[in-house]
Amino acid sequence: MQQLFAFLFRGRVLGFFLFLELISIWLIFSYNNLYNSYLFNTSNKFVGSVLETNHNIDQYFQLDEINEKLLAENALLREELSKKNLGIMGYDTLKGNIHVIPARVINNEFRNPENYLTLDKGSLSQIEPGMAVISREGAVGIIKSVSSHFSTVASILNRKLMTSSQLNKTNTLCTVQWNLEGPLVADVKYIPRHINIGIGDTVSTSGYNVVFPAEIMLGTIVSYQLPDESPFYVAKIKLSSDLSSIDAVYVIRNPLKGEVDSLQTVL
Repeated sequence: MQQLFAFLFRGRVLGFFLFLELISIWLIFSYNNLYNSYLFNTSNKFVGSVLETNHNIDQYFQLDEINEKLLAENALLREELSKKNLGIMGYDTLKGNIHVIPARVINNEFRNPENYLTLDKGSLSQIEPGMAVISREGAVGIIKSVSSHFSTVASILNRKLMTSSQLNKTNTLCTVQWNLEGPLVADVKYIPRHINIGIGDTVSTSGYNVVFPAEIMLGTIVSYQLPDESPFYVAKIKLSSDLSSIDAVYVIRNPLKGEVDSLQTVL
């Protein structure tokens, strides 16, 4: 206690000086509008910076939640686009029945002759075999099998998958099939020789089935040949979806698919 009193006694002059300084500063900012405004703006700027930093930190830890919300919003937009495209193609009976389910890729193959993706959604999310899978860039593949929480997708990088397609500038039907030449290239088959095609022409899904909606992008023609006496072109496209780095996808659910499949089986 004596040491404390001794310390306070030795620092009495400095303490009194600091006390007077504080009184002076208070008087300046209380009775001078210029300084008062400066203090107010400075404090606001400081508090604003602190709040902004705090907000950014909160946003960082909420990125997963934000991404999930964005996926859901994108799914709704995809759903509206799918309905619009189906209406354009004349599938009025299907309009309003298309649903889009957002999912994430948790495993990805693209180096094998028959490649598959694994998604983090399954039957509990109403995903079933035979449903189309698309991305923001275009077609991805078709659901092959499902469990309660996961599903596998036969991607367009699967040599057994043949996708009903169309050359967009003429609406000519054709077929896209992977040629094992890398994750960005596929063959376009059965374009008749009387059709004029060119580099840069786009190819999309045809809509002539109930798997893929119409006009889902597949790719752009990068080369073509017309062999002598061949009825069809030999053409290649650069795929619009880079499946070597895909993350977010959307599963297309059409509740009427089973009914249409049953009719086609009878025919």
